[in-house]
Amino acid sequence: MSYPEDTDPADIDAIETQPDPDDAANTGLVDPGIDRHDFATEWEGLWEDAHEDPRETLPELEDLVRRLLVRHGYVLDADDPVTRGEEREIVATYAAARDVADAARTGQDIDAGDVAQALNDLREVYESLVERIEGRAR
Repeated sequence: MSYPEDTDPADIDAIETQPDPDDAANTGLVDPGIDRHDFATEWEGLWEDAHEDPRETLPELEDLVRRLLVRHGYVLDADDPVTRGEEREIVATYAAARDVADAARTGQDIDAGDVAQALNDLREVYESLVERIEGRAR
């Protein structure tokens, strides 16, 4: 993981030594197969729900994708200098969907087309991340 040049080394140590709830032994290892299975199971259930009530399910799908991004080391601010290249594109796509999900959370009036686009964006990001996880598992 990389950090901005002005990051205090003590802060990096504190961040990197925080216990990971998915790694009870604190080995620093993540089993991509288990990780993929956990997220896939949750995704499949929510995706089915999205067909019934897309507006209500959108915030939950956004939360799942956010957790997956964070879990795999993405910086969720597209303007952060650490975010670059393909990562920037993934984060920007996620951010657009997050904005619509936030509007849904607060009860704002949202166009059905915007909800559909946000769902498609989340699916695109999710599938991209799954490909990367599976690529590392091989």
